[in-house]
Amino acid sequence: MEYSNFFKSLTDKEISYLKSISKIKEKKEGDIIFWEGDDPKYTFFLIEGVVKIYKTSNNGNDITLNYILPPSFIGEFAVIKGMKYPISAEMESNGRLIVFETKGLTKFIEKNKNFMREIIIYLANKIEKNYSYCEDLMEKNAKKKVAKFIKEHEDLFFSLKHTKIASILNITPETLSRTLRELKNEGLIVERKIVKINKNKLESLLND
Repeated sequence: MEYSNFFKSLTDKEISYLKSISKIKEKKEGDIIFWEGDDPKYTFFLIEGVVKIYKTSNNGNDITLNYILPPSFIGEFAVIKGMKYPISAEMESNGRLIVFETKGLTKFIEKNKNFMREIIIYLANKIEKNYSYCEDLMEKNAKKKVAKFIKEHEDLFFSLKHTKIASILNITPETLSRTLRELKNEGLIVERKIVKINKNKLESLLND
């Protein structure tokens, strides 16, 4: 069921093939998906959770480059270029991945024009999202940052710790807490025990 949700151009037969060369794996916070320098023998597709992308400096410090939110391939450029991973990927929260055998997946993409087109569109959308992410990092209005995250990733908002959400949004935990209080006071979100989000008000805020 999940495969057809993410790969909508494929037939039942093609979905069955993808299932035959992959597994859905549960991951826990802190699990390493791949290390910098690993061969891309497997191709990873995030369906739940958050992944941290980072590099390790010469002095051993980890430098966070980005956070991957679902649904999304992870490190696919290394797979496409046939190079070793130049980055490391770690689960920032509990989640789930589709883990493909890279050889089987690349052969399938080469033979299936519809799926190749879907992958190209996916890559274009990811580039667009990265531009948007950069714009979000430069956005000085914390309220809009938080509102956009809630609107697009409601499930993660209620499952991640506030410190992690703050890191993803590049704001301080104190700023996030203050912003959430403002959103609650304005009726845009309601306390967690009775989970309600006023999506119309969020949309108005983002379009303001």
